[in-house]
Amino acid sequence: MRAVIFANGIMKSWPPDFHLSLEEDLIIAADGGYSHCKRWNLKPHLIVGDMDSIMESDLAALEETRVRILRFPAQKDETDLELAIQAAIDRQATEIVVLGALGQRWDMTLSNVLILTIPLLQHVDARILDGPHEFVCLQGSGKINLYGDVGHHLSLIPLGGPITGVSLLGTAYSLDKATLPMGTSRGISNSFREKRVEVEIEAGQLLIVISRVG
Repeated sequence: MRAVIFANGIMKSWPPDFHLSLEEDLIIAADGGYSHCKRWNLKPHLIVGDMDSIMESDLAALEETRVRILRFPAQKDETDLELAIQAAIDRQATEIVVLGALGQRWDMTLSNVLILTIPLLQHVDARILDGPHEFVCLQGSGKINLYGDVGHHLSLIPLGGPITGVSLLGTAYSLDKATLPMGTSRGISNSFREKRVEVEIEAGQLLIVISRVG
């Protein structure tokens, strides 16, 4: 099952080519992320958070329509987005797409991107979509296929230390079992040479950013 989570960041546009199924997807609003649901005329199945960023009138209306609300105390160890991800996993989600995760505050934006690295998501197909941009993370030993048009940009950003055994096929600049130290810019601003790109690593945490522009 796929869970689509609306976070409380900025969502200027709907991601291109992303289709949401009201019948098959689990729609979750992370607190104020409900504003995006309202904008796109979507009724979430679940709202998660401390409810400090959602109007009481909206909460009352949602309760009348029997939307499930998981309310947490304001003083908590997790952000509303992390709680929403936990709720999705608890409901057997095998794929998670997060919308509206970026741009509200720098600290929250960085936290929301880095949340892709939590162990809870190591075996889940999790990604953040922001307009034409997509963020995914490979953890440990793994491989992923990515899709875009020829000329779309792709960047590899090491997290938490060096990434070993990095292989990259289908791009303008390929790699074969390379090592990318944390902080290097070597993996920045590559591009799709083919419509399918294959990324594989042997160890580490690798953030992949795709920009389907240009």
